[in-house]
Amino acid sequence: MSNKKLSRLMSLLVIPALALTVSACGGGGKKDGVIFYVWGDNAELACYEKIAKDFTEETGKKVNVQVSTGDYYDNLNVLFSSKNTAPDIFFTESGELPSHLASSKIMNLSSYIESGALDVKSPSNPDGEVELWDINDAYRYDGEVIGKGDYYALIKDWSPDFMLWYNKSHIDGYNAENNLSEGDEGYMQYPSDTVPMTWDEFYDMSYKLRKTARYGTMLDRVPYKHLMEWVQMTGSSVWAEDNKNFNSNDPDVYKAFKFFCDLQIGEKASAPIIGPTGVGSGEAFANGNVSFVFFGNWAYSTYNWNSVGFELGYCPSPVPAKADGSALTENDTYAACSGMISLAVYKNTTLPDDAVEFLNYYMTHGNRYMAAKGFNIPGNKAVANSPVFTNPEDSQLAEINQYFLNVANKYTHPIVYNTEMSQLSFENIIGKHMSDYLANPKGGTLQQVLDGIASDVKREL
Repeated sequence: MSNKKLSRLMSLLVIPALALTVSACGGGGKKDGVIFYVWGDNAELACYEKIAKDFTEETGKKVNVQVSTGDYYDNLNVLFSSKNTAPDIFFTESGELPSHLASSKIMNLSSYIESGALDVKSPSNPDGEVELWDINDAYRYDGEVIGKGDYYALIKDWSPDFMLWYNKSHIDGYNAENNLSEGDEGYMQYPSDTVPMTWDEFYDMSYKLRKTARYGTMLDRVPYKHLMEWVQMTGSSVWAEDNKNFNSNDPDVYKAFKFFCDLQIGEKASAPIIGPTGVGSGEAFANGNVSFVFFGNWAYSTYNWNSVGFELGYCPSPVPAKADGSALTENDTYAACSGMISLAVYKNTTLPDDAVEFLNYYMTHGNRYMAAKGFNIPGNKAVANSPVFTNPEDSQLAEINQYFLNVANKYTHPIVYNTEMSQLSFENIIGKHMSDYLANPKGGTLQQVLDGIASDVKREL
């Protein structure tokens, strides 16, 4: 991405006029330590506080954990407007990197890697304690192209984000209610833990498991990133080769969007229409109110699935059937990582050395602490491959971590974002058109939805 293109993207960024106060700064006074800007549930936030406290006890340098309320990125832009409110370290996603580069708010970390302040393993530092995954290249930029060059963020954790978790008792119940025994026609088998279902098989199975007050599945978690994964499964992309146009006329893009819509409004719909549901899919699954959900391995700990009253199952995400009609195999598994949430440092921080020191601490001590708690695959590959992650005391968690790590190593691909526009902007465009269509499918065609998205994307770019 050229500097000219960055400037054009910067002109599209709108910073809302919000009034924010930061307790760590006393509402405008001098900072008393590094501000670490985060999101998360109570369990995650407690971990961040513990890591910050441990760092302070070891170094004498204070870290203030600041929790986002409302939209994280909108608030982040507001916080950046003042040196006293700007976070020194913040979360980001690869789809937001173009915006950060355009606004010149993200620090180039390569000099700290070269100096050893960030102890990243490399040919010149073979004993470095932080081993980066190849997918961390999504946070590199050489002045023209994202994906190579200098490092701008380090992935704190990641996962195949849309693996399928299911409630085995719902399948058992279906067979019992229909007087089906193994070997009978129509008997419902548990999904294979190695060979994915086809989209059609999942569409049918999730519909059969839907009951009054129970969904077959839900698509509430980052639904449009999930939709992008389904497009990539077909071998296509939401983006045309020039990276400036939405692939509205691609038949595979249409196929993925249709699958997404059919699960919500098709003849065998099993999912509620995306939007506020009162209870998210993670909690609904724990309560037995949905049969299939799409999550990374972090969900097991986040939603306390270790204490649900049924046997958990997990398997690959469903994929499109082969064009030649041949049977799927394990090698047809396709998983995607949508977030790859990373830690970045504010370019204009008044505490650069302290911020970098805490970043290095998080990637070592912090990664080990989070791994022991079961929160996702560590961004430090050395920690991910260590017993702290692969062999925790919880035997079921150990099995889950090893399963997800295997899928991550063999079958996982990053979501392909557009380097010319913010992912948030793109998702807002999709949401505008999809919400109207899902609410009133007779008011237009799916192709008109795709054409509308393409038109808005063209204007944005």
